[in-house]
Amino acid sequence: MCEKLAFFGSKRGAEIIEKIKSLDGTAAKDVLNRLYGILTTLDAKANGLLRVNSLFITMLVFFIGWSNTGTFPDTLRDYVYIAYLDVFFLVISSFLCLAVVSVSWKFLRYATPDNATYKFDEELGHLANVVDDRTHFYVIAWWLTLIVFVLSVASVFAPIRRLGAQLARYLLV
Repeated sequence: MCEKLAFFGSKRGAEIIEKIKSLDGTAAKDVLNRLYGILTTLDAKANGLLRVNSLFITMLVFFIGWSNTGTFPDTLRDYVYIAYLDVFFLVISSFLCLAVVSVSWKFLRYATPDNATYKFDEELGHLANVVDDRTHFYVIAWWLTLIVFVLSVASVFAPIRRLGAQLARYLLV
């Protein structure tokens, strides 16, 4: 029992070798490779979205911090609430991205012994569910970040538009 103890057992990874050998030359190997390829792509996309979220959060934190000083313009006061909403959406989006990149299972945990080989049906079914869940997590996270982007752009250009309207009224009078 101590030989398979996590981190310390001398044979803690030996079981995976037999399972991988059982995969060679089977259709399950191709399916498994494709599913892990999809997970790899999702991981890369979620990591990129996490970087975008961190840039947005940094800008919004500075904006919110600036709003608490005496030098903050009154014309931007209405947009502070939108900034708080943006940060809330970005935190949820980042949490979902972390759920996409997490490693939550042991490799080939659900491969079951079948005489001298292993059966991979349960493993493939579990992995397909993981791919589906993580795809949904990523899509929701992406939409939340897109909403933040649209709100931020609208918040930036609304004062400029208001200033342009005031300038037009001044010039036309």
